[in-house]
Amino acid sequence: MSRGRRSWTGRPGPVADASPQGRGWRRGGTARLVAVLLVAVNLRGAIAAVGPVLPELRADLALSATTAGLLTTLPVLCFAALAPAAAWVGRRVGTAAALLGSLVALAAGTVLRVLDGAPVLLAGTFVIGAAMTVGNVLLPVVVKREFLGRAGTVTGMYTAALAAGAALTAALSAPVAAVGGWRLGLAVWAPLALVAAVVWVAVGRSAGAWTPDVVPDPSCHAGSSAVRVWRAPVAWAVTVVLAMQSALYYALTTWLPTLLTEDLALDVGTAALAASAFQVLGIPGAVAVPALLGRWRSQVGLAGAVAAGWAVVPVGLLLWPAAWPVWILVGGVAQGAGISLAFALVVLRSADDEVVRRVSGMSQLVGYSVGAAAPLVVGGLYAASGGWTAPLLLLLGVAAAFCVAGSVAGRPVVLGDAVAARDGQP
Repeated sequence: MSRGRRSWTGRPGPVADASPQGRGWRRGGTARLVAVLLVAVNLRGAIAAVGPVLPELRADLALSATTAGLLTTLPVLCFAALAPAAAWVGRRVGTAAALLGSLVALAAGTVLRVLDGAPVLLAGTFVIGAAMTVGNVLLPVVVKREFLGRAGTVTGMYTAALAAGAALTAALSAPVAAVGGWRLGLAVWAPLALVAAVVWVAVGRSAGAWTPDVVPDPSCHAGSSAVRVWRAPVAWAVTVVLAMQSALYYALTTWLPTLLTEDLALDVGTAALAASAFQVLGIPGAVAVPALLGRWRSQVGLAGAVAAGWAVVPVGLLLWPAAWPVWILVGGVAQGAGISLAFALVVLRSADDEVVRRVSGMSQLVGYSVGAAAPLVVGGLYAASGGWTAPLLLLLGVAAAFCVAGSVAGRPVVLGDAVAARDGQP
């Protein structure tokens, strides 16, 4: 069956069947994979670069604690609020073109935020958050469309690259700032986004490199058009998995150093090292998921294992706080595996790239809204209770909710198949 197609720019293009697309994948798969991974490396790095230079930045610009907090919170709010708009842009101009534009905008925002004072800093941070949101929403669309049966594996690989990019900028921003100041420490990462953009264009223009966006044809895309993801239980389960993952990750990323210094009396340097280890350990966690995805048709057991890994952190800190390095090790691996699994479920539960776009937009709107609120809720609970027992019990409950949602989202059901097209249900 032939399908109407769109070119790289999103304009209608010639009709082509699936066979040439399949041959194009086999010819250009390595180049596409490199391009996808380079995009992923840029999707958290500019945020992670802030923490190591924040003391110098605050002193130079006389920022309040609230304004400083916005430098990491604002992009997460963008992830939530702008996710539907990112999905719309992908449909309007084409997924590949939208991702290219996001890389250019990311480079521009990375430079913009260091050019002046606090207002420009926040404006550049907003541009960065908006650009990353496009990548968050649309990169799974590319993976679903271009990598066929390897979509789950490639999803795990690009989430590992995402974690690696954050670890890279977190590790090197301070040394660069020591040489050239905090502005250079932040701006130095702009060329990384431009390199990804150049590779993206090169791959996009090579013969058969990207399958252009498809103009839905009712005769062959009835499933996609009939599925209403906001009414689909499976889509909600996938969304809750990402929401619980985001809540756990951002709450612990924000409060773990404070907990270690105040509750366990660790020095600031040790607490900072523990927080960095928590981030770096996400890389092996994300890498492990692709290998496991290929072993089972269902992901229920894997979701349960990730939830158990998350639960180890609050339980361990409550019952045996002296063994905190073990709990951080397990939790770090769990956070990498969790985000890899959450993104993979979006792809695996969707029949085609249009359903991926819808589920991705929905899950990130809800998921990152919860993620942005979680540090505030945990902080408020800590202030109200005067200790860490209540916040840690809350995080244990969030890990349990992750397990329950994963038991539904992990079932081998596909949104957009023939049954969904007929009934509007998964």
